Amino acid sequence: MSRAWQVGIFGTFDVANYGDLLFPIIAEAELSRRLGAVKLHRFSYHDKTPPHWPYEVTSVSRLPEIAEHLDGVLIGGGFIVRFDKVIATDYYPPNAAIHHPTGYWLTPALIALQHGIPLIWNAPGMHCNEVPPWAVPLVKLTLEHSPHVKVRDTLSQATLARLGDTAKVEVLPDTAFGLPRLLDPQSPSARFLALCAEADLTRPYLVVHAIAGLDSFLTLWRTHAAQFEDLQLLILPIGPVLGDHESVLGENLARARRLPYWPDPLLLAELLAHAEGVIGHSYHLAITSLVFGVPIFCSADLGTGKYTALPCHGRIFQLRRDVAIDPLWFRAQLGRQPISAATAQAMQQLETHWDRVAELIREGRRPTQQALNQYWQALPGVLEGLHTHIQHQAAELQAEREHQQHALEALHHSNSFKLTAPLRHLRRTLEKWLGALRHD
Repeated sequence: MSRAWQVGIFGTFDVANYGDLLFPIIAEAELSRRLGAVKLHRFSYHDKTPPHWPYEVTSVSRLPEIAEHLDGVLIGGGFIVRFDKVIATDYYPPNAAIHHPTGYWLTPALIALQHGIPLIWNAPGMHCNEVPPWAVPLVKLTLEHSPHVKVRDTLSQATLARLGDTAKVEVLPDTAFGLPRLLDPQSPSARFLALCAEADLTRPYLVVHAIAGLDSFLTLWRTHAAQFEDLQLLILPIGPVLGDHESVLGENLARARRLPYWPDPLLLAELLAHAEGVIGHSYHLAITSLVFGVPIFCSADLGTGKYTALPCHGRIFQLRRDVAIDPLWFRAQLGRQPISAATAQAMQQLETHWDRVAELIREGRRPTQQALNQYWQALPGVLEGLHTHIQHQAAELQAEREHQQHALEALHHSNSFKLTAPLRHLRRTLEKWLGALRHD
């Protein structure tokens, strides 16, 4: 029997956020379909294990010992190409030697190149952030030596494409558009039916994201609840790690239901697939609704960042906090319908993507070690140049401070400063007297 393919996927799979947890599930299903036996190593900052987590997650601290055994490396998806420090509350690397936040995406990419492992950008995104100057050479290196660079929106593409002269950066729909390959809403699972019974979800329902900013919908429901007597509300956290909680929406929501536990990703997706409509902010909440033909009323700005990739898929409606919703219009939008042509095309693009990923893994190791060796050879010069630049800036700053100090000393010794000293003393005395009078 041949060995299983060893594939690493990198992202934030150790946080309670629906979208992040989906990516390894989709990747494992698609690669197994094409390659046969696949051992997927899900790398994030921290170890996680079932039954308290949907699957096993391996800490990136173990990557140096595992890397040489990998047949492929996938970066993403999700919003992980970033350099800011606030990823989630108290979310940091397992040790100080691992840089935050590039430790779960950029350094694994460099390690893959060092070992000649096929490096695949699995439609990650940037979402309105830039690459700082210190990171440009490293990101450029990974882009130019990856055989497959896919990002999930045109804004991410534009930012990364500027870095590499030879890198071919292309847009690919988020891999969550492939969910229908894993889940058939025409055949409800036993787990789904059991959960609905446990939550007393007995009628057609709307899913409401348990997050702030849904004021216009909440007002609609509280004001016109009688017009929706046949519907229940399912209050559903999508990203508990981001602060989602049922209590955020308050009380007095007629026919509202809550789940007894936070479901695993595929069960959560099934809940969305069977809804009459979905209201919320999450990107993957929206994608899941779209791929199953469910209307999504989105509180995120559809004209900004990653969300600009969604309006072309139809049946996604901008929800604004301060604009009232017409109940008749809202009612007319509800119910599942066939998916749009754009959504069907996205699914086909993903089929081609996974075919190519499997092909690259089968092809085996690539000659990327030389490029990394050349970079390491040049690194001391880069560091020395950076040190010289910092010293030069420090010297300029010190010279500016000395210049300002000399100017201040010259002012203190000037005749005008001496002549106006009595006036300054008089002003301070008057301010002192006036202050005393105010307190009497």
